[in-house]
Amino acid sequence: MIERQEEAEKEMPESQKAGKDRPRIFVAVPVGPIVGAALSTWAETTFGADSFRRWTDVRDVHFTLKFLGDVEQERIAAIEAALKEALARETPFALGVAGAGTFGLAEAPRVLFAEPAEGSEGLCRLAEATEAALAPLGFAREKRSFRAHSTLARKYAAGEKVFESSKLETAPVLSVGTVDQAVLYRTHMYQRPMYERIAEFPLGG
Repeated sequence: MIERQEEAEKEMPESQKAGKDRPRIFVAVPVGPIVGAALSTWAETTFGADSFRRWTDVRDVHFTLKFLGDVEQERIAAIEAALKEALARETPFALGVAGAGTFGLAEAPRVLFAEPAEGSEGLCRLAEATEAALAPLGFAREKRSFRAHSTLARKYAAGEKVFESSKLETAPVLSVGTVDQAVLYRTHMYQRPMYERIAEFPLGG
Protein backbone atom coordinates (compact mmCIF):
# COMPACT_ATOMS: atom_id res chain seq x y z
CA MET A 1 0.00 0.00 0.00
CA ILE A 2 1.29 3.48 -0.83
CA GLU A 3 1.47 5.33 2.45
CA ARG A 4 2.25 8.91 1.46
CA GLN A 5 0.24 11.13 -0.84
CA GLU A 6 3.35 12.54 -2.56
CA GLU A 7 4.44 9.01 -3.44
CA ALA A 8 0.99 8.36 -4.87
CA GLU A 9 1.28 11.47 -7.02
CA LYS A 10 4.60 10.27 -8.43
CA GLU A 11 3.09 6.96 -9.52
CA MET A 12 -0.16 8.45 -10.81
CA PRO A 13 -0.48 8.25 -14.62
CA GLU A 14 -0.23 11.61 -16.41
CA SER A 15 -3.79 11.21 -17.69
CA GLN A 16 -5.06 11.10 -14.11
CA LYS A 17 -2.92 14.08 -13.05
CA ALA A 18 -4.39 16.09 -15.91
CA GLY A 19 -7.90 15.05 -14.91
CA LYS A 20 -7.72 16.10 -11.27
CA ASP A 21 -10.15 18.96 -12.05
CA ARG A 22 -12.61 16.31 -13.29
CA PRO A 23 -13.42 14.25 -10.19
CA ARG A 24 -14.47 10.64 -10.65
CA ILE A 25 -17.77 10.43 -8.81
CA PHE A 26 -20.59 8.01 -8.07
CA VAL A 27 -23.75 7.76 -5.96
CA ALA A 28 -24.00 5.02 -3.35
CA VAL A 29 -25.38 3.77 -0.05
CA PRO A 30 -22.61 2.99 2.47
CA VAL A 31 -22.89 -0.04 4.74
CA GLY A 32 -20.74 1.50 7.50
CA PRO A 33 -17.32 0.41 8.80
CA ILE A 34 -18.67 -2.18 11.25
CA VAL A 35 -20.54 -4.13 8.58
CA GLY A 36 -17.72 -3.47 6.13
CA ALA A 37 -15.19 -4.95 8.56
CA ALA A 38 -17.37 -8.00 9.22
CA LEU A 39 -17.73 -8.69 5.50
CA SER A 40 -14.03 -8.19 4.83
CA THR A 41 -13.04 -10.44 7.74
CA TRP A 42 -15.34 -13.19 6.47
CA ALA A 43 -14.02 -12.91 2.90
CA GLU A 44 -10.33 -12.86 3.81
CA THR A 45 -10.72 -15.66 6.34
CA THR A 46 -12.76 -17.82 3.98
CA PHE A 47 -10.78 -17.38 0.76
CA GLY A 48 -7.40 -16.17 2.03
CA ALA A 49 -5.91 -12.69 2.13
CA ASP A 50 -3.77 -13.48 -0.93
CA SER A 51 -6.64 -14.80 -3.03
CA PHE A 52 -7.46 -11.39 -4.57
CA ARG A 53 -5.13 -8.59 -5.67
CA ARG A 54 -7.27 -5.74 -4.37
CA TRP A 55 -9.42 -5.66 -1.25
CA THR A 56 -11.94 -2.91 -0.54
CA ASP A 57 -11.08 -0.86 2.52
CA VAL A 58 -13.64 -1.54 5.27
CA ARG A 59 -14.53 2.18 5.27
CA ASP A 60 -15.31 2.09 1.55
CA VAL A 61 -17.79 -0.82 1.37
CA HIS A 62 -21.02 0.37 -0.24
CA PHE A 63 -23.85 -0.37 -2.67
CA THR A 64 -23.42 1.71 -5.82
CA LEU A 65 -26.58 3.34 -7.19
CA LYS A 66 -24.96 4.99 -10.23
CA PHE A 67 -21.42 5.57 -11.48
CA LEU A 68 -21.05 8.96 -13.15
CA GLY A 69 -17.40 8.80 -14.17
CA ASP A 70 -15.02 11.75 -14.57
CA VAL A 71 -17.16 14.88 -14.32
CA GLU A 72 -16.25 18.55 -14.76
CA GLN A 73 -16.11 20.32 -11.39
CA GLU A 74 -18.57 23.00 -12.50
CA ARG A 75 -21.29 20.36 -13.11
CA ILE A 76 -21.27 18.99 -9.58
CA ALA A 77 -23.49 21.69 -8.07
CA ALA A 78 -26.28 20.84 -10.53
CA ILE A 79 -25.83 17.12 -9.82
CA GLU A 80 -26.14 17.72 -6.09
CA ALA A 81 -29.25 19.86 -6.52
CA ALA A 82 -30.96 17.26 -8.71
CA LEU A 83 -30.17 14.41 -6.32
CA LYS A 84 -31.23 16.38 -3.26
CA GLU A 85 -34.66 17.07 -4.77
CA ALA A 86 -35.20 13.54 -6.11
CA LEU A 87 -34.04 11.59 -3.07
CA ALA A 88 -36.00 13.78 -0.67
CA ARG A 89 -39.10 12.10 -2.14
CA GLU A 90 -37.85 8.63 -1.16
CA THR A 91 -38.51 7.01 2.21
CA PRO A 92 -35.97 5.39 4.56
CA PHE A 93 -35.87 1.58 4.68
CA ALA A 94 -34.15 -1.23 6.56
CA LEU A 95 -31.18 -2.86 4.83
CA GLY A 96 -29.53 -6.19 5.47
CA VAL A 97 -26.75 -8.18 3.84
CA ALA A 98 -27.00 -11.92 3.24
CA GLY A 99 -25.19 -13.96 0.65
CA ALA A 100 -22.28 -13.37 -1.70
CA GLY A 101 -21.46 -13.85 -5.35
CA THR A 102 -18.90 -13.22 -8.06
CA PHE A 103 -18.57 -11.68 -11.50
CA GLY A 104 -16.34 -13.20 -14.15
CA LEU A 105 -15.10 -16.75 -14.51
CA ALA A 106 -16.41 -19.04 -11.78
CA GLU A 107 -12.98 -20.58 -11.26
CA ALA A 108 -11.15 -17.21 -11.24
CA PRO A 109 -13.58 -14.34 -10.63
CA ARG A 110 -12.74 -10.72 -11.27
CA VAL A 111 -15.07 -9.46 -8.49
CA LEU A 112 -16.19 -10.86 -5.14
CA PHE A 113 -19.25 -9.14 -3.71
CA ALA A 114 -21.87 -9.24 -0.96
CA GLU A 115 -25.57 -9.15 -1.79
CA PRO A 116 -28.43 -7.32 -0.09
CA ALA A 117 -31.27 -9.22 1.54
CA GLU A 118 -33.86 -7.06 3.27
CA GLY A 119 -33.89 -3.70 1.55
CA SER A 120 -32.95 -4.83 -1.95
CA GLU A 121 -36.15 -3.31 -3.33
CA GLY A 122 -35.32 -0.06 -1.56
CA LEU A 123 -31.93 0.06 -3.27
CA CYS A 124 -33.63 -0.52 -6.61
CA ARG A 125 -35.97 2.42 -5.96
CA LEU A 126 -33.06 4.68 -5.06
CA ALA A 127 -31.17 3.62 -8.19
CA GLU A 128 -34.19 4.42 -10.36
CA ALA A 129 -34.70 7.79 -8.65
CA THR A 130 -31.02 8.57 -9.23
CA GLU A 131 -31.22 7.62 -12.89
CA ALA A 132 -34.33 9.75 -13.40
CA ALA A 133 -32.78 12.75 -11.65
CA LEU A 134 -29.54 12.72 -13.62
CA ALA A 135 -30.83 11.86 -17.10
CA PRO A 136 -31.89 15.49 -17.79
CA LEU A 137 -28.31 16.55 -16.95
CA GLY A 138 -26.93 14.39 -19.73
CA PHE A 139 -26.06 11.21 -17.83
CA ALA A 140 -27.32 8.28 -19.88
CA ARG A 141 -29.36 5.62 -18.15
CA GLU A 142 -27.66 2.29 -17.56
CA LYS A 143 -28.55 -0.21 -20.26
CA ARG A 144 -28.11 -3.19 -17.95
CA SER A 145 -30.65 -4.05 -15.30
CA PHE A 146 -29.69 -2.79 -11.86
CA ARG A 147 -28.24 -5.46 -9.59
CA ALA A 148 -27.36 -4.26 -6.11
CA HIS A 149 -24.01 -5.61 -4.91
CA SER A 150 -21.22 -4.50 -2.61
CA THR A 151 -17.72 -5.17 -3.93
CA LEU A 152 -15.35 -6.74 -1.41
CA ALA A 153 -12.40 -7.72 -3.63
CA ARG A 154 -11.17 -7.63 -7.22
CA LYS A 155 -8.95 -9.79 -9.45
CA TYR A 156 -8.59 -13.36 -8.26
CA ALA A 157 -4.88 -14.03 -7.76
CA ALA A 158 -4.52 -17.57 -6.47
CA GLY A 159 -2.88 -18.86 -9.64
CA GLU A 160 -3.88 -22.38 -10.59
CA LYS A 161 -5.91 -22.89 -7.44
CA VAL A 162 -9.58 -22.86 -8.47
CA PHE A 163 -11.85 -20.47 -6.60
CA GLU A 164 -14.05 -22.42 -4.19
CA SER A 165 -17.47 -21.01 -5.05
CA SER A 166 -19.24 -23.33 -2.58
CA LYS A 167 -17.81 -21.20 0.23
CA LEU A 168 -19.94 -18.26 -0.91
CA GLU A 169 -22.80 -19.93 0.95
CA THR A 170 -21.06 -19.21 4.26
CA ALA A 171 -21.45 -15.44 3.88
CA PRO A 172 -22.73 -13.80 7.07
CA VAL A 173 -26.20 -12.38 7.56
CA LEU A 174 -25.82 -8.80 8.80
CA SER A 175 -28.04 -5.82 9.49
CA VAL A 176 -26.89 -2.52 8.04
CA GLY A 177 -29.68 -0.70 9.84
CA THR A 178 -31.95 2.00 8.45
CA VAL A 179 -30.91 3.60 5.18
CA ASP A 180 -31.83 7.26 5.55
CA GLN A 181 -29.48 8.85 3.02
CA ALA A 182 -27.51 8.36 -0.17
CA VAL A 183 -24.03 9.75 -0.68
CA LEU A 184 -22.14 11.33 -3.57
CA TYR A 185 -18.56 10.06 -3.47
CA ARG A 186 -15.33 11.14 -5.09
CA THR A 187 -12.67 8.55 -5.90
CA HIS A 188 -9.06 9.15 -4.85
CA MET A 189 -6.91 6.53 -6.52
CA TYR A 190 -3.94 5.11 -4.61
CA GLN A 191 -5.41 6.16 -1.25
CA ARG A 192 -7.03 4.22 1.59
CA PRO A 193 -9.82 4.82 2.13
CA MET A 194 -10.32 5.55 -1.55
CA TYR A 195 -13.69 7.29 -1.45
CA GLU A 196 -14.46 10.78 -0.11
CA ARG A 197 -17.96 11.91 0.77
CA ILE A 198 -18.66 15.18 -1.03
CA ALA A 199 -22.43 15.41 -0.49
CA GLU A 200 -25.17 13.59 1.43
CA PHE A 201 -28.83 13.39 0.47
CA PRO A 202 -31.35 12.63 3.24
CA LEU A 203 -34.29 10.42 2.25
CA GLY A 204 -37.65 11.95 3.00
CA GLY A 205 -36.17 15.44 3.11
